[in-house]
Amino acid sequence: MFISRTSTGLDIGSQSIKLVQVQGRGSKARVKVFGQTPTPRGLMENGFITDPDVVGRELGKLVDKLKLRGAKTVSALSGQQVYTRLLTLPAMKLDEMRHAALYQATSFLPISIEDVTTDIYPVRYFEDEEGKQCEVFFVAARKAQAENLIRTCQVAGLKLNRVEIEPLALHTLYRQQLNGDQVKGVLNIGSTRSYLAIFQENILVFVRFISFGCAAFYQYMMDSGANDVTLEKLDCLDPGCETLMRDLVSELNRSLDYFRLQSKDEQLSEIILCGGGAQVANIEEYLSREVGLPVQVGDFTSQIQLPDSIDDKEKSALIFEYPVALGLAMRGVK
Repeated sequence: MFISRTSTGLDIGSQSIKLVQVQGRGSKARVKVFGQTPTPRGLMENGFITDPDVVGRELGKLVDKLKLRGAKTVSALSGQQVYTRLLTLPAMKLDEMRHAALYQATSFLPISIEDVTTDIYPVRYFEDEEGKQCEVFFVAARKAQAENLIRTCQVAGLKLNRVEIEPLALHTLYRQQLNGDQVKGVLNIGSTRSYLAIFQENILVFVRFISFGCAAFYQYMMDSGANDVTLEKLDCLDPGCETLMRDLVSELNRSLDYFRLQSKDEQLSEIILCGGGAQVANIEEYLSREVGLPVQVGDFTSQIQLPDSIDDKEKSALIFEYPVALGLAMRGVK
């Protein structure tokens, strides 16, 4: 059940900044306000805000427009500078496992452990010949990345009270589809990059970034001389678009192969699709055929009520462009 309070989700992407506030209402939440603004060009590089003062001032304009100054906010760290790995540790207290995971991380992190902030999420406990063990999902991000996000929110007039990683926000948003004991994935096709996140019994166990984004679709449409450059007008079965889809499928299959090598005993049962790329016509059927798994667009309507006053374009934006921001907002009203 949700308590009756509001929470704001902030998603700062390479192309746009999105804000959405939801209010808990019984077992559901409803969208109160939402909006987006272009990210200052060149100031968000692979998830890292290079100038938090400039980005913060631009975000502040959106904050004032939506009347969200002082709002309690949940945001996320993203990009390939967020490092993840599945580790096996001796079963012990959580704080002790955090220290043990950090010690192990010195062998694979590409940067000094003094420069990162970390956390772990226990996946499962088991026993082998060495005794009681715990499999944990390890997450690390550069301290400077987190500090710049905090500074951006301060400048914008938001009260940042929680920082997540994007896949956890998407799990919150699509938890009805991801529930159960089957292994399921979420493929988020963003503007300049995509990623596959895999959950085992509702626990995040795998994240892999894919060097493909909606920018490739837009470029194809512009090169084709399309008058209406919108993703919903594109069909992935068009000959030119299908070439791009093969690039996406190739990257996706490599990610799936890597997961299968890492988790030999686990079989992925389906993939939930979200992000701007999910708007492309026939993409569910195409991906399902090419990867041999059921693929369906994410549905959060059992959890979130959209405003009655919005038009079809705004509704489509909330469904396809705001999943991370919505999931982050929902993390604040759980």
